[in-house]
Amino acid sequence: MTIQSFEELLGTFSKPNFLADVRGKEWLHLENSSGTIKDLVNWDDVGQLLDLEVWNHQNLLLVQDTRPVPPQAYCEQIVDRTGIRQLVPIFEKVGQHLANGASLVLNDVESLLPKVRVITDVLTTELSCKVAANIYVSQQNYQAFDSHYDKTDVIVLQTLGSKRWRIYEGQIESPVLHPMFSGESKEQLISLKGKVEREFVMQAGDLLYLPRGRFHDALATEGPSIHISIAISEPKGLDYLGLVMDEAVGDPIFREPIPIDPKEIDAHFDKLADRLKSVARSSRVKDKGSRLHKNFSKTRPKLQVGRRAKSRV
Repeated sequence: MTIQSFEELLGTFSKPNFLADVRGKEWLHLENSSGTIKDLVNWDDVGQLLDLEVWNHQNLLLVQDTRPVPPQAYCEQIVDRTGIRQLVPIFEKVGQHLANGASLVLNDVESLLPKVRVITDVLTTELSCKVAANIYVSQQNYQAFDSHYDKTDVIVLQTLGSKRWRIYEGQIESPVLHPMFSGESKEQLISLKGKVEREFVMQAGDLLYLPRGRFHDALATEGPSIHISIAISEPKGLDYLGLVMDEAVGDPIFREPIPIDPKEIDAHFDKLADRLKSVARSSRVKDKGSRLHKNFSKTRPKLQVGRRAKSRV
């Protein structure tokens, strides 16, 4: 049985309450929210995934004691069928690292596992968002990642084993994928995360929602542990700004050189700002902006092999 709606995933917690009181505001841990979570990914599923010839050093990662394992330690360089050189994992070496306590990260699995694809399609449609699903396989009493925050909202689904999570008081306001929100020193992160707000163990079948910016860390207590991490991205003001910039290219004033004379620069910038404000308020750009949520909530079309598409009259 697969989950067909967000309500099924939340279990007894209501979707309206989640949207009004939780999403983007608070973290939420639901114990045994849906019995089918346990069936999403097991050891057989991980084994079948690793048999696929889709992995390289960018989508299959190893992490040991909060540090990434260098790709050269578990990959070899090959020339693929298209003649492109790339690093691909040697699974005997991957197995050795796992036996020594490394954690395995498989990125973008929503297109590879039908059961996960159903979940991501449900979230994409009902939350008007883009999603990406990763699988994390952790060994008992080994921590893969240090305390950190994510730049997207995250839904964690524990499918096997258990993991101890710590949620911290620290919250970065609305971080995004930008250099402004990266490169902090370890000392800065320790200061920003604050004290532990709550500590709990996630068992198979549990769900955890984390708004972007909330500090957290996790440690497998009963291993191996498998969980799915689903990153959720919504359209933001920066996306609308991108539409404004695209539209501004069509206006010659934005393509003109900036004056060399310092006396003219301030007036020129004021003119650009006034024109940019006009572009941002134009009905053409607003119409494009109104479609951002719709564009974010498009699910991937399912290919029906052996069937012809119906002709349009």
